[in-house]
Amino acid sequence: MEKKIKNNIEIVSLHIPKTAGTSFRYILKEQFKRKEVARLDIYPSGAIQLNEKDFKGTILNEKIRVIQGHYTYNAINEHFLLHDNVHFITWLRDPVERVLSNYYFLKRIIADRLKELPNENLMNRMGKTLSEFVQFEENKNVMSKFLIGADLSKFTFVGFQSDFENELNRLASTMDWKTPKNLQLNNTTDKPKNIDQELIELIQANNKDDIELYAKALELRNAKKINLN
Repeated sequence: MEKKIKNNIEIVSLHIPKTAGTSFRYILKEQFKRKEVARLDIYPSGAIQLNEKDFKGTILNEKIRVIQGHYTYNAINEHFLLHDNVHFITWLRDPVERVLSNYYFLKRIIADRLKELPNENLMNRMGKTLSEFVQFEENKNVMSKFLIGADLSKFTFVGFQSDFENELNRLASTMDWKTPKNLQLNNTTDKPKNIDQELIELIQANNKDDIELYAKALELRNAKKINLN
C-alpha cells in the first residue's frame, strides 16, 4: 500500500448512514472556521473524495482540522496517518429505526430521481420491498461494519440520535465547545408511523450485531455519567 496521507486532523467524525450525520455537519461548521471542516468519503474501492471531489494527494491541506463523512474506522486508519491524540466521534441510532429510515430515504431518492408518482411505487415493483431490503447482506449490521476494529470506550464521544439535543449539549461539555445553536434534527419524514411487527422482528433478526453494539454503547455512556456524579 502507498504511504499514508499526512494531515493536521484533530477530530474524526465517522458518519454512519442515517445516524444524524448531516445534521451534525452543521454543528461542526458552527464550532470551527469554514476551511477547518471538510467532508471526507472513502469508498470500498479505496477511492477518496474530499468535499465531493476526487482526492489523490499525499498531504491533506494543513488548515483542515476536522473531517466528517462516510468511511469505516479501518479505512480512515488505513489511509491516513492520524495523531495519537485525535478525537474520534460517531453517532448511533436504534438499529430498527436506522434500517427503516435508510430504506424510506432511499425509496424517496429513487422516486425523486425518476419523478415517480406516489401510486407508482416503482421500488416495490422492481422487487425492492422492505423485507427484501432488510435481508440484503450490504444492509445488515451497517453500524457494526463501519466500526469494525474500533474500541468505542476510546472514542471521545459516541452520541445517540434518539436524544439529539441533550447529546449535543453533552458533547459540547466534553469538548469545551460553545453551546450549539442549530439543534434541529434532519429526519426522514415519509416513514410510516406503524410498521408490521413481523417486519420489525425481521429487522432485529438481521441486525443482531448492531443491536448488541448499540446496547454496549449505551452501557458505556451511562457508566461515564455515573462516574461523573
